[in-house]
Amino acid sequence: MTIAKIDRMQYFFMIPNLLFGKAIGITAGVMVRKLGADTWLSMTIGFVIGIIFMLLMVYLCSKFPDKTVIEFSKQLLGKWVGGAIGVLLALFFIMAYATSANTMLLHLSEYFLQQTPFLLICILYILLCMYGVFMGIEVVVRFSLVGFIMSILINVTMLTGTSQDLRPINILPLMDKGLLTDITGSYYIFGDISMAILAAGFLYPMLNKKEKVRRITFWAMVTGACMIIVWPLFETMVLGPDLMKQSVVVCMRQIRCAQLTKYLPRYELIMVSFFAFGMLVQSVAMFYCAKHCIKQVAGIKKDWIMIIPLAVVLVIATYFMGQDDNNYIDFLSFPYSQICAALGIGLPLFLFFTALLRGKLKKRKKGC
Repeated sequence: MTIAKIDRMQYFFMIPNLLFGKAIGITAGVMVRKLGADTWLSMTIGFVIGIIFMLLMVYLCSKFPDKTVIEFSKQLLGKWVGGAIGVLLALFFIMAYATSANTMLLHLSEYFLQQTPFLLICILYILLCMYGVFMGIEVVVRFSLVGFIMSILINVTMLTGTSQDLRPINILPLMDKGLLTDITGSYYIFGDISMAILAAGFLYPMLNKKEKVRRITFWAMVTGACMIIVWPLFETMVLGPDLMKQSVVVCMRQIRCAQLTKYLPRYELIMVSFFAFGMLVQSVAMFYCAKHCIKQVAGIKKDWIMIIPLAVVLVIATYFMGQDDNNYIDFLSFPYSQICAALGIGLPLFLFFTALLRGKLKKRKKGC
């Protein structure tokens, strides 16, 4: 597929970056409007389901270790059906980039650059992401270590800054909406989990060593889930679900409640500075995967031929998706989350049963 190579530790750090940014920035706000104080519990259920399908995708990749998900889809289903899956994934990654980029851009436009035209912010951000794609996915994956460390720092400062304001009564009664509602509502988090599941189909072939990758994937997903779930849990205890519903970017409302010391009562700019590293990794990864889908479907050899036109498409998608906060949240509520859940769950299952029926899973590849 590619001469790019990454090691397993870089792969480990990459996965929490693919999960973290949008999940704490926007998804929690989407879910609390539907689930109230049960948001953190429903998100936990979603991650349990998501980890299972992430491991299923990695298992499939281990049976075709040098092929991307598009390439082994063509092998299993034929050129045309495999190509259709590639087109579907390209559209998904374009939308995933737009949702990821808007998470970052709403932080900037709502709190720091209120007088700056939103289109200009979109263009500047895509230029930064284009630079990352031109540098290559190996560089982005290496940079994920920085994003991971910064995400840990965000969590540590949020937890220490708001611990004195916790009101556990806000999360009670548990399962107030009912267990079935919490389970069915968990599909909202697949807007984030599906980014990791489907991106794994492009990252796995790049691994220089493929031993114990399922175990590494499991712990990377668990780490990312713990880093994320603590946010709606603490936000519910500090803010309460009613106040959370009033914010588009709930994490910034939470940060405004944090006080690290009496000399640093507010630290939104510091938080966004930390947050930007992981968000950039997520956005560039979605850009790269969209580019690679088009490359493999169309058979184009030169990256620059695709990157520039694709960047224009991404700017347009990002701008029209994020120029109105309410429309953005409505889109994430429906149909984006449902589409992501269908792809993140449906595609690995479909490919698994197809491979099983064609006898492609009988022979176990060494180093899976």
